[in-house]
Amino acid sequence: MSLPTGATIVGIKCSDGAVVATDSLVSWGTMVLTEKGVKAFKLTDTIVLASAGLTSDYQMLVNRLQAQIKLYELNQKKKIGVKVLSKMVANTLYSRRMMPLYVQTVIVGLDADGPALYTLDMGGSLIPDEYTAAGTGVRTAYGVLENDFKAGLTVKEAEEIAIRAVKAGIARDVQSGGPIQVMVVTKDGVTERIIEN
Repeated sequence: MSLPTGATIVGIKCSDGAVVATDSLVSWGTMVLTEKGVKAFKLTDTIVLASAGLTSDYQMLVNRLQAQIKLYELNQKKKIGVKVLSKMVANTLYSRRMMPLYVQTVIVGLDADGPALYTLDMGGSLIPDEYTAAGTGVRTAYGVLENDFKAGLTVKEAEEIAIRAVKAGIARDVQSGGPIQVMVVTKDGVTERIIEN
């Protein structure tokens, strides 16, 4: 599916956590708006959401989720899990399917059930997987993922694969570019770093 703005988003589930990497170019068609866009967001101490698509739509989605997470944790008196949060996003997207949010979303995290990764389209489909890619650079990124992924990767190994996959997307997709944002989720929390491309 073609989106109005470009991106290359990669997520990998690991033996000891999960990794997500994104480009940082925000474009509208052939016009570059900025190379300092943020496409990955820390939602909790152990859950990260990354999104390709219309910047205003995924920013609104993140703001709404941050409020819903607080309400859930107050009502349930426990931390939200990755699957519960992913289902919350799926329900939000499904409820808007007639006037959709133009987003492709990747959620990675770690909870009592272990590492998890979910991909969601703008209709609210919820797909658990070992690795995924989203955005306009998806075809090239998948080439790297399918070649390099193997079961039991550590976050350190997965981080390098994710960076290579995003770099491949940037190299072949004119709507992807800029520095690469990498977020790693482990039992110690979320760490972030920026890789100059």
